Amino acid sequence: MSEVIAGSDPSTEANTGFDASRIAKVKAWLVSQFDAARKDVSDFEYTPQSIAHLHNLANISQEKTQAAGIVAKDFCQKASEYHSQGRTLAQLEDDVAPCEAQMES
Repeated sequence: MSEVIAGSDPSTEANTGFDASRIAKVKAWLVSQFDAARKDVSDFEYTPQSIAHLHNLANISQEKTQAAGIVAKDFCQKASEYHSQGRTLAQLEDDVAPCEAQMES
């Protein structure tokens, strides 16, 4: 990924959010997303506007990923609980079946 940075005047960094930490975060997020798809990050112009939009997308993406992880973990926990309850019910059914047979005789 080559870097093309336009308008990187340090005096405007504070006002536009066009700073090194945001650029680094955007680059890391882009690489992670494109690596997951086994693609290379396309070259583009790093402007204050593009960095701002990509930074917002990165934040939203990371929040959604974290939320999805929490939901997935909850589903796994519930599945484990349901499986355990199923085993308990199956054991109860096995215990009750002989009693029913004796009552029918």
